[in-house]
Amino acid sequence: MNLSVEKIAGFSGRRPWWTLLGWALVLVAAGVLANTLLASALDGEQGPTGVLEYKRAQNLINDRFGELDGDDQQGADEGPATSSEFVLIVAEDLGIGPGDPAFDQRVTEFGDALAEAQAAEVLEEDDLPLMVGHFRDYEGRVSDDGTTLLTSIDIYEASDGRIATLLEVTEEFTADGFEVYMVGNASINHVFSELAESDLVTGETIGVGIAIVILALVFGAVVSAFIPIILAIVSIFAAIGLTAIVGQFMELNEFVPNIISMMGLAVGIDYSLFILSRYREERDRGLEKQQAIEASAGSAGRAVVFSGTTVVLALLGLLIIPERTFQAFGIGAILVVFVAVLTGITLLPAMIGILGDRVSAVRAPLPLTLGLFVVGAVILSLTVGFGPEIIIVSAGVMAILVVLTLLRRFSKSGRSFGLGGDRVADPDAQTGFWNAITIAVMRRPWVSLIAATTILLVLSYFYFDLKKGTSGISVLPDELPAKKGFELLDDKFGFGSDAPALIVIDGDVGSPLIAGALTKLEGLITDDEGLQAPEIRIEPSVRLARFSAPIPGDPQNQTALTTIRRLREDLIPAAFADVPESSYEALVGGSTAEVVDSVKITDQYLPIVFAAVLSLSFVLLLFAFRSIVISIASIIMNLLSVGAAYGLVVLVFQKGFLIDLFGFKQVDQIEFWLPLFMFSILFGLSMDYHVFMLSRIKERYDETGLAAESVAFGLRRTASIITGAALIMVAVFGGFALGDIAFFQSMGFGLGAAVLLDATVVRSMLVPSVMRILGDKAWYFPSWLEWMPNISIEGRKPVEESVESAGPVTGPVRAGADD
Repeated sequence: MNLSVEKIAGFSGRRPWWTLLGWALVLVAAGVLANTLLASALDGEQGPTGVLEYKRAQNLINDRFGELDGDDQQGADEGPATSSEFVLIVAEDLGIGPGDPAFDQRVTEFGDALAEAQAAEVLEEDDLPLMVGHFRDYEGRVSDDGTTLLTSIDIYEASDGRIATLLEVTEEFTADGFEVYMVGNASINHVFSELAESDLVTGETIGVGIAIVILALVFGAVVSAFIPIILAIVSIFAAIGLTAIVGQFMELNEFVPNIISMMGLAVGIDYSLFILSRYREERDRGLEKQQAIEASAGSAGRAVVFSGTTVVLALLGLLIIPERTFQAFGIGAILVVFVAVLTGITLLPAMIGILGDRVSAVRAPLPLTLGLFVVGAVILSLTVGFGPEIIIVSAGVMAILVVLTLLRRFSKSGRSFGLGGDRVADPDAQTGFWNAITIAVMRRPWVSLIAATTILLVLSYFYFDLKKGTSGISVLPDELPAKKGFELLDDKFGFGSDAPALIVIDGDVGSPLIAGALTKLEGLITDDEGLQAPEIRIEPSVRLARFSAPIPGDPQNQTALTTIRRLREDLIPAAFADVPESSYEALVGGSTAEVVDSVKITDQYLPIVFAAVLSLSFVLLLFAFRSIVISIASIIMNLLSVGAAYGLVVLVFQKGFLIDLFGFKQVDQIEFWLPLFMFSILFGLSMDYHVFMLSRIKERYDETGLAAESVAFGLRRTASIITGAALIMVAVFGGFALGDIAFFQSMGFGLGAAVLLDATVVRSMLVPSVMRILGDKAWYFPSWLEWMPNISIEGRKPVEESVESAGPVTGPVRAGADD
């Protein structure tokens, strides 16, 4: 099967200016789309797409009580939809509270300031004001200790995007001993949106900065270091433009740009790195520029297309799940991976066609490269305000790079310039750091196999302690006003937000039997430590009863989720034990129940997604390498690395192992969407290394028929590039892990840890030991499958290329390996 990657890249290399013009037009169109449509594309809702129990409960309340109250679900008298925001005013340090003249005067001034701030807004003709009425129109509630005033105000949902106007007023009045906080859906969403933007800047700055340094060390040249960065940025901008269109038809949210940036930097840089390094290798072998462009496209370019296809197919698993968060993240990642592949086989050849050998211009010596990194880190720390943990992590990455560079430079293979070892006198010399590791592993393959498998299985064990949920207000940084307001609300009034548990009973609620059960349920709820005394509304005329029970603390933490499950599984069945099940229906709703339902549906779809992704990956690998054994082994090794990454996330974030060292926020639960999201992302990304490495092994094996020597050759020739690519991904993912939002921390850490494990333990120990044990059997392909087309991602070798010698692997590993 000819993917025609060589023809696409060849055309781009021969007509580079036309290709650049085409991409320039794409970027202009993306900019226009982002400015005009992106805001509306990212305003989608979150949560399940289907009607789950929590939604059915709310629908019953709206339908039955709405009809009874004459509202009929937002009738003409109800007007525009509103949401509630809590306003807390406290002056505990001054020893005064509500009723004190100074306190009451401050409250009056605050209300007038809110009105003035709204009046100062320049609104369009159809825009609604932010707040319904004046602050003085609302009745307040005083805390039991008499220090705090709580007022619930109504915000027009159509205007809650401008909530920053009111938040600025609360910050202005938090002075002179008074504290004013606003807590509600609109204000919390605003805080998360701001943090997402801040984390995006942090992740991009760290990722790009470290990536440039790594690329400079890999290629030993400044120009080559910047080319992958440019292509990654182009991929991100183009994908955001596509997102603006897709978001008009699908529900996307404000976190999609973060996913696009993270994935765009990771795969965009890596794909360009693989192709560009292969181009330089082909030039070193004596091919002309255009021949080298086509040869690199026919080998590394094909592997990029195959890897990108694998990633996209793995991400399609996220779209199966009827949950908007999965679908939004999946769409964003798919778009940027698709664009990254396109830039790699079109824009990169065009840039090479223009620059030629100048891609290796401006040498980047190790001392100068590291010196510039240190200077840049100091400048960013002083200007952007990066914390010490970011500097420590960056220094750690640099230490790894220095060690690897020195090992490579002073290895037996002779002097080289950077990790890539370009311009080596004998590129196939069977010496050097990575070759030594490979031979050492292959000498004792069973020891290496058992050691690597044990490491991965031990880490995977912690996955069984995983608790799923979602990040609530409690995981926000302590210094944020929203977090302080939440803690004050919980401390003074016993609940952290306006998110009660809603228990709905549909049936003949006026009958003595059900009425007795309702009374019993009220007592059980009141006595439960996870709930406060409920407000009850019973309407026999519409056959509905509703209990609204406030949840203490964060309504989205693990304790609250457990409370909802206890309500459904214990309290309600106990209260209605004497009532026939056919005579009533009990539903539990509210925002906490929404999370419980989302976790439940995620668990239901987990085996479906796993089966779909694994099946597609097996088929793709079978087509690519025409080996059942390789396909199965690759999937097992990838599962081991993903399982180890799961375990590390639980170990660090749930159990707090080395949490202070990393500077992360410990949580009592992991985001319910993270395991499936990580699986789809990692299973696709980990295939990158396997594809690039196995394609070189297969290429050599087809030439020589020597299994062990081919493994050593493939690992030797790809080790430095894969190490650099892995470190870039770790830097990109780690940059996002060093943000302030807890779920980005766990996601970035999990992805980075998995890539690091895959590029070290799996590639350095597991792959060579498995391939050594299997020998020629690794390439077993039954005759009854010969009908399958051979897509040959290794590509063809140009006739101009000299045939490499097939010398044996030095050391005992050679003996008896390929008889």
